[in-house]
Amino acid sequence: MHRLLCALGISLLVSACSSGIETRVQSAGVTTLESQTYAVAATEYESADLKIAHDLVEGALTSRGFSRADTAPLHLQVTVDSRDASLAVGSTTGPQSLSPAKRRKPLQSCADKEFRVGITLTRVADGSEMYRSRVSEYHCRLPLAEALPIMINAALADLGKPRGSYSILRSGIE
Repeated sequence: MHRLLCALGISLLVSACSSGIETRVQSAGVTTLESQTYAVAATEYESADLKIAHDLVEGALTSRGFSRADTAPLHLQVTVDSRDASLAVGSTTGPQSLSPAKRRKPLQSCADKEFRVGITLTRVADGSEMYRSRVSEYHCRLPLAEALPIMINAALADLGKPRGSYSILRSGIE
């Protein structure tokens, strides 16, 4: 009986950090891009995580037939941020806020952070968005740099076929 209680207690503690990871995706844009050449604005102050994200996005775009140029019909913008998930972002509370606060899971041993990645391709000639994707995940222990490859793959999965808002559930340690 004592062993059973110990095993049950240990499994509850481990389950708080090993549940599925929900990747929340929002994508919009056109189904066909008239150009596959893009430019990126030079930035002097780029964080290490943003540099990793830029490299991953540019690698993924290259594998899809896109190429970077100094001047191009499309402008690429990549954004990355991390915040304490217990803080809500927006002017309202609840599901209408930009990003509602997340409560801790029972027996969760550390505070979640919310990681967000944004990718936007804009037509330079008139400023219209050709593709926009926003991806977010909650993580307790995983560093942002380790979450970026999966998040960027999810953000670019809809390129040329945007699907609106949806979630992907995958296994992993938060």
